Amino acid sequence: MRRLLLLAIAVVTGLAAVSLPRPEAAESPSFTGPAVVAEEATASGTVWYCPWLAADGTRDGWLMLAATSPTDVEITMPNEVPNVEPTQQAFAYGGPTAEPIEVGSLVRRGPSPAYVEFTAGPAAVSAVVTEDLASGSTLVAGDRCNSSVPKLWHLPGGTTREGRQSTLRLFNPFPDQAKVTVTGTSEFGAVGLVDLAALDVPGRSWLTVDLNRLVSLIETLSLTITADQGVVIPSMVVASAVDEATWPGTGLGTTWEFPVVRQTGLNPRVVVSNPGAVEVTVEIDVYSQEDFVGGARVVTVPPGSPMSIPVGDLIGGPFGLRLRASDPVSAVVIAEDISTGEDGAAVGDATDRIAGTVGAGVPQLRWLLPGPGSLPTAASALWVLNSGSERVTVTLQPLGIDTLEPDKVVLRPRRIARIVLPQGDDVYGYEVSAPQPISAAWTVESGDGVAFIAGIGVEE
Repeated sequence: MRRLLLLAIAVVTGLAAVSLPRPEAAESPSFTGPAVVAEEATASGTVWYCPWLAADGTRDGWLMLAATSPTDVEITMPNEVPNVEPTQQAFAYGGPTAEPIEVGSLVRRGPSPAYVEFTAGPAAVSAVVTEDLASGSTLVAGDRCNSSVPKLWHLPGGTTREGRQSTLRLFNPFPDQAKVTVTGTSEFGAVGLVDLAALDVPGRSWLTVDLNRLVSLIETLSLTITADQGVVIPSMVVASAVDEATWPGTGLGTTWEFPVVRQTGLNPRVVVSNPGAVEVTVEIDVYSQEDFVGGARVVTVPPGSPMSIPVGDLIGGPFGLRLRASDPVSAVVIAEDISTGEDGAAVGDATDRIAGTVGAGVPQLRWLLPGPGSLPTAASALWVLNSGSERVTVTLQPLGIDTLEPDKVVLRPRRIARIVLPQGDDVYGYEVSAPQPISAAWTVESGDGVAFIAGIGVEE
């Protein structure tokens, strides 16, 4: 039944693609000079680091695993108490598969950062946290994990405005102590974070920083984490009263693609951080299922500053976007259940859902999406962006307990596809591929909780 439902969705998308007229071939403006690409997570990596996980009496976390070849796997969750052995679980996959690992089945002690080791790839990991709130709402937060350990990270998109709580997690999975310095910028310029200079992060441990306690009423907060000794893996968490959004640290790039920007009812924006010494011109191209608008928004981001760019008014319905910058920047997409009037006050009946995600530095021929379909009471959807100038046939290979036949979607140039997945069919992830570069992501929604989760590219 699952196959028939998904195939029907794919066929409808394909027929629509064939029947609609081909768009004009005009290209949007382009910048001169070589592109700068930031890649912190590729499926060729065999060790994955997930800073934001938790399991306690009300909250649970999920490690979403996917692999395309036989591999041994070991999960390690360090203990915050010094000299206490970590929690570990080892197992093996005999072939292409995906599986959700419930953190609460391994340990329930609150915050539980983890790292996952594969003996072979391609393989990838995402992390999701859920909680059933006393109000009856369901919190859902998550994004991809990281497979690299650079000395410098960028974390745009934080906020300490009224009604929002921002938290920084610094995870050190290695045995040696790390020493890091966290600096910040806002719409007002540099932010004084003197308490975050020369922080010691013990080996096999982590620090959780309450940003609201350090700086209050900041609308747009961008962080830079510099490791002076050792390395850490950071993540940002922004919480409302009923939901959370989390995303990992990134590098800098001159292009970023976001296959998902707006889920139904959410008001999205792109937060761009310019850590350089010169102003940066940013152009945003938008892609829906029916339309493409190149250069839909052009802004100038001052040096040493972040900027929050509203994009919900650029195109109707669900959409994705590509950001192009004249110099390297970091960027995240944040979508919230908030609409504002001319006076800036909130209007409408908002449930305060919030989602956020990082983008793809460059389109790829193959993507791994660990997790779609894993939460039995939640609705998942795949999002695919074709920012190229040619029609492309996208193959959707489900991964799970059984070996299943793939489906195909025909995607017109400069369009997105949104494929809603049926629930409860023992499918826990997808491999998405095409003969031309594309970008892919997925979403999960349960009650008032919603999360945008970036796909993980497979390097050829």
